Amino acid sequence: MPTFKLTIEYDGTDYHGWQVQPGVRTIQGVLQEAMARIIGQPVHVTGAGRTDAGVHALGQVASLRADFRHSPDTFRRALTSLLPPDVVVTRVEEAPHDFDAQRWASWKRYRYTILTRPYPSALERRFALFVPRPLRMRAMADAAEMLIGEHDFSSFQAAHSSAEHPLRRIYAARFRLEGDHLHFEISADGFLRHMIRIIMGTVLDVGKGKLTPNDVKAILEAKDRNRASKTLSSHGLCLLEVGYRPFDASEVSQRCSRAESVPSEERTADACMR
Repeated sequence: MPTFKLTIEYDGTDYHGWQVQPGVRTIQGVLQEAMARIIGQPVHVTGAGRTDAGVHALGQVASLRADFRHSPDTFRRALTSLLPPDVVVTRVEEAPHDFDAQRWASWKRYRYTILTRPYPSALERRFALFVPRPLRMRAMADAAEMLIGEHDFSSFQAAHSSAEHPLRRIYAARFRLEGDHLHFEISADGFLRHMIRIIMGTVLDVGKGKLTPNDVKAILEAKDRNRASKTLSSHGLCLLEVGYRPFDASEVSQRCSRAESVPSEERTADACMR
């Protein structure tokens, strides 16, 4: 029976996250319903990461085994015809027999988007957090740099997290300004529950002048969730990519080169593992 690798894009606004839960709509749930209609029997779909309610994806990856003997692109088109319009399978590939989207993943890359201008957006309210004030980008980048490397991220995980241990390795963290949009991209070998949203809440307080980069270092070392800032809303978060090869530090350094074509006050602010 073939094993397939799926790349999936979705607007998570109207879903209770990835994982199937009784009585609520989830991404995994609608995928498995569509698979069952195509294959004619229940199919289990394994996701690379369990995104929370309201979190979006451009590059979620899933794996499944199914008795489908047509081409992968035919499989993709069949899924497109059955899935709701806010979930799209962008690619289907035949994978090694034992491929598992979750267990084989080496790293993940997420983006959190903040809209920084005096008025909100009617069209982007589902995808960006509105912050109607200027932010101290350089200080935010300095704060993010404190988190690079392997650390105990207990201060940045949700209460009652089910993770076996709080150690995670952050490979790169980058702030990028595009017009009124401040994007924060972060890559790691894995993330604790709500970890990025708590990090962003804390770093945002640095941008507002409520905390300093050294405060973030102290919060990390405290290993105490009560020391960090609030958890930001999920709607600004998007899973961009799942990597199935070792993280390439030289590639990251190239991506994290500073933008020289913008004024110094608006320059891209990066923090990358060296």
